Amino acid sequence: MPRLGHKKSRNGCQQCKTRHVKCDENKPCSSCARHGVQCSLVPWDPNALPPQPVKSAASSSTRVTRAPAQTSTVAALPIEYVLNPSPAPTAGTSDTGSPHSQTDPFPYLTKFVNKCDTVQPNYWVRDLELMHHWTTEAFNTVTERDDIRDMWRLAAPKQAINNTFLMHEILAFSALHLAYQQHDQRRAFYALGIHHQDLAIRAMRKVLQNVSNDNVGALFATSTLVTLSVFGSTSLHALYLNPSSTRPSQDPIEDILDIFALVHGVGGVLSSAQHSIKDGPFAPMTKLLPYETPHQPVFDKVIDHLPDLIAFFEAQPMNEDMREGYLDVLSAFREKAAFSRQPCIDGREIRFLFSWPLHIRPIFFTWLRQRNPGALVILMHYAVVLHAAEPMYWFMNGWACRIMETAEAVDPSWQPALQWPSELIKIQAQQQRQAQQRQEQSAS
Repeated sequence: MPRLGHKKSRNGCQQCKTRHVKCDENKPCSSCARHGVQCSLVPWDPNALPPQPVKSAASSSTRVTRAPAQTSTVAALPIEYVLNPSPAPTAGTSDTGSPHSQTDPFPYLTKFVNKCDTVQPNYWVRDLELMHHWTTEAFNTVTERDDIRDMWRLAAPKQAINNTFLMHEILAFSALHLAYQQHDQRRAFYALGIHHQDLAIRAMRKVLQNVSNDNVGALFATSTLVTLSVFGSTSLHALYLNPSSTRPSQDPIEDILDIFALVHGVGGVLSSAQHSIKDGPFAPMTKLLPYETPHQPVFDKVIDHLPDLIAFFEAQPMNEDMREGYLDVLSAFREKAAFSRQPCIDGREIRFLFSWPLHIRPIFFTWLRQRNPGALVILMHYAVVLHAAEPMYWFMNGWACRIMETAEAVDPSWQPALQWPSELIKIQAQQQRQAQQRQEQSAS
């Protein structure tokens, strides 16, 4: 006999079913509203922020109030609902009945169930989607060299099985590439990318304390993808994802300094293990090609312009130690630019963008953080190469123009040194827009 006053319903939300609690079937239900989670009774809006927990007056008056932590990008996006918008219900609360109940409609399957009923979220489905995208498209965007492409497509996923930091970073890069491609799902894939990137970095931090021959290759590959993913995620966020809602600052100078620090830090840890990398599955990244590759004229332009820039620095009134520091930075700039235009170099732009920050004095980063005009002028010449990389590498999109907009505010006495890189970036930007318009017209 049913209990008096008890109304049984199968229309409750999936979250209440998972928690084995009664659902009041409001939209959203009071239980989900109280916990601040997405309710399955309410259609999910990928552009909406996640619901906030509802606190009672009694609880708010008795609990200790903590200072709010700095808002992170991932905290402002519904990552749990992105990963599993329709959580798999427990078998005991399923609308079709438990496999062990008398109303089981599929008895011919039940006898093969070996474990008790458990909640099995479908997180792995999204991860499989990201891995499929990596092996079919995303790996192609890292490099234009065939042997390195094969390495990323075949060797990297295999190595990632035993190195979860690499697995998470592969999935992060794949998700961010999908966010770049699919405008209507940009926020969802961006949230997935940041989620996996966080997991990759946390796992990587632990392993970096114990670098060995067994993990150094995977660490090297992960650090490469992390840097590219940071370029891409920062660009996506600054250009498309309403930066004021999730990050208090969108300063391209601070952003690029963070990347320089990342390259310096990881590069220093892994530098002592280069011989192990050259003998491992990621060796193709350390080897030069035996044949010539297409020329990149931007390095010729930069090298030809450097004598005028050096003369400008020599003529500027400044402390001699600072002048010497700037000239050392420009010398490293010329050296790396000359290396990057050699005939048998692949990925010329990426190699320069990674290698130059490794060979400059740390004091330059301090000057850059202080917005010293000399440091901003040199960074603008770095931005010229950044802009040249944009047509080939989606994760570099928008960086050069953002840096240019900030650097152009220098003291008027330094404006002549900015004229050449600014004009070159603007010309390249116009050419890229025209080429894109021609592609769109031909496609239509």
